[in-house]
Amino acid sequence: MKTGIIKNVEVKVLELPLKKQWKISLYEQTTRAHAVVRIQTDEGVTGYGEAAPSPAFMGETGYTMETVIKRYLADAVAGESVFHTDRLHEKMNAAIYGNYAAKAALDMAFYDAMGKLTGVPACRLMGGKYRDRVALSWVVGMQDLDASIEEAKEKLKLGYRVLKIKVGRTPETDTALVKRIRAEVGDDVPLRLDANQGYDAVTALQVFGRLEEFGLESIEQPVRRWDIRGMKMLRERLKTPVMADESVSDFHAVGQMIRESACDYVNIKVGKVGGLTMAKKIAAALEAEGLLATAGSNLEVGIGSAASIHFSAATPNVSLPGDLLLGGPLHQHDIIVEDFEVNDGFVTVPDTPGLGIEVDESIFK
Repeated sequence: MKTGIIKNVEVKVLELPLKKQWKISLYEQTTRAHAVVRIQTDEGVTGYGEAAPSPAFMGETGYTMETVIKRYLADAVAGESVFHTDRLHEKMNAAIYGNYAAKAALDMAFYDAMGKLTGVPACRLMGGKYRDRVALSWVVGMQDLDASIEEAKEKLKLGYRVLKIKVGRTPETDTALVKRIRAEVGDDVPLRLDANQGYDAVTALQVFGRLEEFGLESIEQPVRRWDIRGMKMLRERLKTPVMADESVSDFHAVGQMIRESACDYVNIKVGKVGGLTMAKKIAAALEAEGLLATAGSNLEVGIGSAASIHFSAATPNVSLPGDLLLGGPLHQHDIIVEDFEVNDGFVTVPDTPGLGIEVDESIFK
């Protein structure tokens, strides 16, 4: 029987350039620091993980991940089996509080190695493949109005199931943007508005109360992550479902959202909440309350995206179209050898062992 004992942990930070500036209400960037993890087991099997957090969004970067993994987490997981995921998280949490992106990258590598050791795709280790394809949404970042329209139309032609529009600048700007996009794309395209904490609760109620006339699929993180009462108030007063993102940045935060009845949906980002192990626990807590989720992106490229695809494939209530493939198309190049199979707005779940990707090993040289 293969043991999967972790013998070595490496981490490499890559500054990957974006094709154009990426801007949301919290920050703007032209490059993104990605931390790539490579673990090796006693059998010589390699597992990979990746996360690309922004400091304004999560309080981590690829560089803080590198420090945390090298100084705290590598020693915590060394000598443990990749199959003992709960114990591994217990040891990582004892070594250092928070730093969930760093823990997520390691956790992805555990599942990649487990899949390779057992000869099965990672989704089979999380309950099996519930769906063969995962529906995709596309995110239109903040830019001038004409560029937003052009990008939205281009992605709809490719079959994306939902358009997610970044808002949260000013009420006037957001109203003009949403009105124009709805007029250009027609009434049948689902629009998800994501404010990334851009408004206080009172302003959010006024803004989104007006924008509801344009037929919205959901409103994502309209207020500050800590404003649970604001999220609840908006959920009670708006007709459109309210989605939490930053407010559910770890497993325990979802409990507070559920207790307060503060959201309808949750955007579960594998690289934000601590990895596949914790993402599955969050999804299970939501499922117990009859709540749906989507799998989002922190602009991870191939490795992180693969983890999110397997998570979505294995989790019944992660059924809303997700922007889990956002990072790859936004960057000038990826770190995997072959891209994912995407057709008509769906990505096919890889069937090969582990995360089902081949990593470009030259990144470690």
